[in-house]
Amino acid sequence: MAPTRTAGSCAGFILIEMMAVMLIIAMLASLVVAMVPGTGRGKLKALTLQTAALLRRERLAAVLTGQSRRVSLDGNTRTIVGPSGAVAIPRDVVVDVVGVDELWSGRRAVVRFEPDGASTGAILKFSWENVRYEVDVNWYNGRVAVDLP
Repeated sequence: MAPTRTAGSCAGFILIEMMAVMLIIAMLASLVVAMVPGTGRGKLKALTLQTAALLRRERLAAVLTGQSRRVSLDGNTRTIVGPSGAVAIPRDVVVDVVGVDELWSGRRAVVRFEPDGASTGAILKFSWENVRYEVDVNWYNGRVAVDLP
């Protein structure tokens, strides 16, 4: 004769089984969120800070070497290029540059830093959906400031 089960012995999941199922669902959800393409607020902020760091390096290099340093925007590869490096701009980010209206080596001029610390000045606006960050380069003293709302 087969053993009989009582109603309480397998009436539902126990707490540990429920927690394991919830953990698996949470892990899958985090993978999906991480794999979704797009920039997002965090990546836009990181892009802004990387650009500011590049501009600060170029200003410092101009002062230390005694030679002018140029930073430009390559529209074909969507990169901000300086002698010390480059910052790639994702396709879904809109970049607006207010500054020198010239072409340097086939790229749009962003800013030129002089050996005395001064610059041509520029404002770089990075926007994605309803989020916008700015990098301001002061024309008089070359100071690079980031405007994060």
